[in-house]
Amino acid sequence: MVLATPVAATDPVDTGAPLRVGRITLEIMDIYSSTEVATARGLEKFVRRTMNGLHVETREAVLRRELLFAEGDIYDPEALVETERNLRRLGILNGVVVSAADTTADGTVDVVVRTRDSWSLSTSLAFAMASDGKARWNVNFAETNFLGSAITVGSGLGQDEDRTYWKLWYRKRRLFRTALWLGVDFSEHGDGHYYGLTLAQPFHALDDPWGFHVQAWDHETDGRIYLSHAGPAGVDPAEAASLYGRVPRQQSGVLLSVLRRLSAPGRGRVWRAGIGLRYLDTSYDPGAVEELSDDRWVDLRWLDDGDEPLARDAGREVHPHLALSTEGRSWTERRFVMQYGPVEDIPLHVEGSLTVGPSGGAFGSTTNFGRSAWRGEADVSWWRPAGGGLLLLNLNGRGTTGDRAVRRHAATALAGWVRAVGEADAPWLTRVFVEGAHGSRLNGASAFVLGLDRGLRTLDFDGMAGDRLVRWNVEQGKVTRREYFGLVRAGVAAFYSGGCAWWDDEDRDLSDARHEIGGGLRLGPTRSGNALTTRLDVSWALDGSRGPVFTAVSRGHF
Repeated sequence: MVLATPVAATDPVDTGAPLRVGRITLEIMDIYSSTEVATARGLEKFVRRTMNGLHVETREAVLRRELLFAEGDIYDPEALVETERNLRRLGILNGVVVSAADTTADGTVDVVVRTRDSWSLSTSLAFAMASDGKARWNVNFAETNFLGSAITVGSGLGQDEDRTYWKLWYRKRRLFRTALWLGVDFSEHGDGHYYGLTLAQPFHALDDPWGFHVQAWDHETDGRIYLSHAGPAGVDPAEAASLYGRVPRQQSGVLLSVLRRLSAPGRGRVWRAGIGLRYLDTSYDPGAVEELSDDRWVDLRWLDDGDEPLARDAGREVHPHLALSTEGRSWTERRFVMQYGPVEDIPLHVEGSLTVGPSGGAFGSTTNFGRSAWRGEADVSWWRPAGGGLLLLNLNGRGTTGDRAVRRHAATALAGWVRAVGEADAPWLTRVFVEGAHGSRLNGASAFVLGLDRGLRTLDFDGMAGDRLVRWNVEQGKVTRREYFGLVRAGVAAFYSGGCAWWDDEDRDLSDARHEIGGGLRLGPTRSGNALTTRLDVSWALDGSRGPVFTAVSRGHF
């Protein structure tokens, strides 16, 4: 929802002095206005009254801390626009307008900040059922505006084929009314745990001079190690189904980074550079007798011998690095891009990050067999107008260089095109996405995986895996005109998907891709801070091997 933007009411006297910010007024509205409640009927009226009654209004002080301007500052329209984006990014507001309300004769500009609260109890879900009847599901609940203070308190539980689990998390922005951000994670599952702590000072504004990030964690689990069918544990190099065993892994780590803005404040591209350090202590315990996904029992101790990936990655890694990041200042406001109705801020500029540094024995590392190595990671993304819609390009890669025993890489490329035509509130939506991935000497825990709830709906869980992956999706949808119960925007969609994942040494390639068709519902909350689109789909494999298969998911590009 976008509120009308008022215009300046009075022309200032031209004194030659710059305009300055005058009075700043905040207008915080409830989830439903009094008119929306009064005009509703029956159950819808009850729902609106109840939601307004249960919801705690966002505190004015919380919003004022997010403003990038203060009374008496030189008036900068860009600061108002950036503040509006930042307020939307909080995830607790449904409508935001920051605008100049009046320019007075003494050269000051009064500013009005209008916000509409959202229903801040958010939920996300995923559900899928394999051909053998086993279900994988998870449900998460998070209150993202606890007592109107923009604090997030969340919990979740779920189940996969091997275990059940539960988790709790806490997020606090502006800790002690400073720029600090605090995050705490705690989860327990049948084979281990995850404890995490994060303290950071993010870049709340493009022109903030510096920021930092500190993260520490301890993780214990029986993780899946994916194996090639052409390797020692394989039977048939042409087999399509993924092969994996569960290997106990324990890891503790610390990540530190500090970035400082290089570019001068203003309207040009923002560049930041800094330093960081990553410390990991990792151990694996492959057993003499492990059950694989195809029900065979085999000896997996060879994974920890010689120059195998587990032997390479086990031990202590000390990785000091240099960091560089960049982003621009070009944005557009669109709807029905990655969400289902709310205003979305789409960056029309290249955003990128790069880290590179040594991780060899000279710095105390015992990973990579203690040999000299350099490690780097890069990520680049870019939205741009194309063909009447928006085109997304995203490239991500990580790798280690050195002698042959330590050399490896993993890279992914994603391209997508989204177009909305027709009525603004009920458009036809066309979505086309394709993803490719390439790797070498990957640890089996970091293989590229296609499965029932990621990528292809008619596969079993983690149905294909390897160091090569290609997948694609073409979808045509239509948004309905109604906002059901004043809560949800709905639509229908039909799609075609395909893809394949394989190991380079297997007797398979892209010609073995799986193809499927299907259709379903698209649901997007209109009064919630959680604006993720939920996809409820029924799918059929085009070779007739599976179908119908039901899936429900609220994450990912496709």
